[in-house]
Amino acid sequence: MKKLLWIGVLGLLLSGNAYAAKSYKIKAINKSQHYIIFAINRPFNKMNKTKWANTWRNLISSSTQHCRGYGSKAYYFQDSLSNKYDDDERAILGQITKSKSRFICAKDEYEALDYFKRLNHSNFISEIKGTPNYYWENGTNKKIVKKIVKKKEKPKKKEKPKKKEKPKISVDDNKIVAVGSGTGFFVSKSGHIISNHHVIEGCDATKLSFKGKEIEADVLAVDKMNDLAILKTNLIPSKVYSVATEDAALLEDIIIAGYPLGKSVSAAIKTSKGSVTALAGYGDNYSEFQTDAALNHGNSGGPIMNQKGNVIGVAVSGYGKKVGVESFNFGIKSSTLKTFASANGLTFLPPNNKELSNKDLGKLITDGTVYLECYMTVAKAERMKAEANNRKAFFSEYQ
Repeated sequence: MKKLLWIGVLGLLLSGNAYAAKSYKIKAINKSQHYIIFAINRPFNKMNKTKWANTWRNLISSSTQHCRGYGSKAYYFQDSLSNKYDDDERAILGQITKSKSRFICAKDEYEALDYFKRLNHSNFISEIKGTPNYYWENGTNKKIVKKIVKKKEKPKKKEKPKKKEKPKISVDDNKIVAVGSGTGFFVSKSGHIISNHHVIEGCDATKLSFKGKEIEADVLAVDKMNDLAILKTNLIPSKVYSVATEDAALLEDIIIAGYPLGKSVSAAIKTSKGSVTALAGYGDNYSEFQTDAALNHGNSGGPIMNQKGNVIGVAVSGYGKKVGVESFNFGIKSSTLKTFASANGLTFLPPNNKELSNKDLGKLITDGTVYLECYMTVAKAERMKAEANNRKAFFSEYQ
């Protein structure tokens, strides 16, 4: 009899240890960019406040880290009728209650509440009775949901009718059309062209206009990091640019050639002069230099040369236009261009040693520089122009 009693006591101790080991464990069972759901083992009867506080901290830490991976904050909604738990399944495992809690990933409380309402009736997420009356943001700030309800906007005063604008070009979203432009320049007699990656990015076809001809170019290689691209055509150019062996020097005089603003101004090639004003680009980018020569949308990918006709850079961006500062433009250094070309088996002509006359320089610019057009579907153009930091020069009808 005593033996049976001891066996019973031992069984209770072992079951108690198993119960303690399983209690307060959490496991992520479902997650996406909008939410993460945890399964939680907690005691069916009396809970240990210290252990539950540690469990809650682990939930906050895990959900915050998950949502941060999508650039969002973690929100946890609760309701006065939910007994402070977001349970959607309860299965008694001995002395353990299995529950599920979900955290919403969102940029702010308005977006979080919207996701909460949409997900609330899903099969895999619990339905809390009533309306949530408070929430946790990353587990730190407790706020009343009523305060995040948007106030009704006052009716706006009636404005005078504006003049009717000219209707934008309407085409089928899947039709391929020319949506933007840039510049390129010949660097070999066999038709190799240098330009920017963002000029040809996303294009279903890239065509160049040269001496009255419109020819499609093949993209051979791209450098997304340094914004460079190598294209190839079957043209045999009469003039080819050489590339300088040394990078531009501070205060060195330079000339930029290209097609700023596309052909909206004119189809003729345009040039601007200036000097090298800094040996680093925006954000201390030493693969670029800064210049005060005029540079606009459509100049991208054009040659920046010295008086000898040697390319010392590739026009890449005009930062100043966005912040109201003029003459704050950048070019990719020739050393960066040569490294990219060498890695892709492209060699350049040796640089000129003597300065060219303005007439000869003009001939090189006219015969060695090309106008590039990017062709894609209107639907793709709409998506790309909505992207943050997109540098492609879209035509006005697609702005």
